[in-house]
Amino acid sequence: MHYGGCCGLPKQQLAVFVDGCFWHNCPIHGTKPKHNAKFWRDKIAGNQVRDRLVNRTLLARGVRVLRIWEHELKRKNENRLIVRLNRALAP
Repeated sequence: MHYGGCCGLPKQQLAVFVDGCFWHNCPIHGTKPKHNAKFWRDKIAGNQVRDRLVNRTLLARGVRVLRIWEHELKRKNENRLIVRLNRALAP
């Protein structure tokens, strides 16, 4: 199974995803386009359904999942992100 946007760390049994704020409907930065609104609503909802399926599939295989929002990669969020990554990598 291919997981786009994933960085796998097999030794740690961890999959890290960076979800785009637009494509995965970030609660802070997600937008609702006015043009082709139904298309985009359906597209983004489909992405969210796939995300949940991927999470369940990986968890069932014993792989932990960490999802990071695109905006969390900004320099101003660096310390918080490092804490999250360290927690996820802790035994």
